[in-house]
Amino acid sequence: MSRKWQEECGVFGVFDTKKTSPDISKLTYYGIFSLQHRGQASAGIVVNHDGTFLCHKAPGLVSDVFDELHLGALSGHAALGHVRTPASGESGFDVVQPMQIKSHSGQIAISMNGSIMNASELRESLKEIGAFFQTTADFEVLLALIARNRVATDSLEGAIAKMMTEISGAYAMLFMSEDRIIGVRDPLGLRPLVLGKKDDMYMLASETCAFDAIGAETIRDVLPGEIITITEEGVSSIYTVPETSAHKDGKLCIFEFVYLARPDSFMDGTSVYASRVNTGKALARECPCDADLVVAAPDSGIAAAIGYAEESGITYGQALLKNRYVGRTFIEGTQSAREMAVRLKFSVLKTAVKDKKIVIVDDSVVRGTTTRHIISFLREEGAKEVHLRVASPPVKFPCYYGVSASESSELPARTKSVEEICKEIGADSLGYVSLEGLKASTNGALCGHCSACFDGIFPAGVPAGAEEENK
Repeated sequence: MSRKWQEECGVFGVFDTKKTSPDISKLTYYGIFSLQHRGQASAGIVVNHDGTFLCHKAPGLVSDVFDELHLGALSGHAALGHVRTPASGESGFDVVQPMQIKSHSGQIAISMNGSIMNASELRESLKEIGAFFQTTADFEVLLALIARNRVATDSLEGAIAKMMTEISGAYAMLFMSEDRIIGVRDPLGLRPLVLGKKDDMYMLASETCAFDAIGAETIRDVLPGEIITITEEGVSSIYTVPETSAHKDGKLCIFEFVYLARPDSFMDGTSVYASRVNTGKALARECPCDADLVVAAPDSGIAAAIGYAEESGITYGQALLKNRYVGRTFIEGTQSAREMAVRLKFSVLKTAVKDKKIVIVDDSVVRGTTTRHIISFLREEGAKEVHLRVASPPVKFPCYYGVSASESSELPARTKSVEEICKEIGADSLGYVSLEGLKASTNGALCGHCSACFDGIFPAGVPAGAEEENK
């Protein structure tokens, strides 16, 4: 209920091995529509039509960017789709994906989720050998690296594998050439990527919910470090880390389970919804409360609130309603405007909270601004006590791995105690689940987890100059 961390991108790709489906663009549309929660600033689709790439992309939501006319013009046997929320400081058409270039070896398109931490250094080194760049986007640097590497390698996969040795960061990428699509997951598996199938079409996506939306089956997660290729002949893979230990040594972002992923998705062997319910149960054991009612911060806190209620035996109910037609509250320019936006976005069921001791369960607290207003609204409507329980540990570190996150200076938990934060937001008590409790809640996980935003341990390193910020 505070300013949330936002996943910056969602990717989707499809390849029709028989080249008979007339609905590639529509399937891609529904795929990225299902991934809209991963990016709301822009959307795009590029299709392969007999070797010619056709693209439509623009700022806006998927449903705003595409209509029947656009989709009807995007016919082909393969496609990449993308949704994006730009990182801080990014804006304009340059950062809208997918992006495509023409190289000596043919056309290449990219759809990427993640962050390349040494992109600036790579850009400068490429300029020194004569490369020209038309945008400020990191993914143009990747295409330039591949185009350069392709001259000296036998295949596009070889060029990508060489690129992976040159870049640092977290990523899930899709590439399309004239005869294939290729999926790439970073060696630690920090960003998710899954493989699916429908009829004669193979698909790659950020989350399984994209497959569910179009009636496709999920085959498996792409392994950390895997380069997976889909052609007319089917699916093949090469591995940049040992296949047998890739999952075990992986570090999938644990914030996917906290907030980023849709609850109906599965990631690396774990149900997102079940993990959130389990986290709520762990939270109830670790931070019990004497209360009359457990309520959720809509909508992201619902699963954890259900788990908290089940474990604690306290009745679960609804006290907050969310108006889905109000934009993000943190973009408002003044404090009074932000408070009004919160009032428009959330309303309180007065009869549910009057004279009650309330436990409100949220998935995370970043800045706490909205949380403070919500607690105040509950008290105004007669709540006797308001206790906040958080289904993640205190967020103390920024993210460098493809999540649009606050700076260290905007993270209260960085410098303040739980008691100080509790006082600031106006709660009667405040409790966070432990990191151990959160990790244990991902039952059945095939992959380890990156929890850098909580513990400051960055498995893929940090950008140059960021070491001091994380001491």
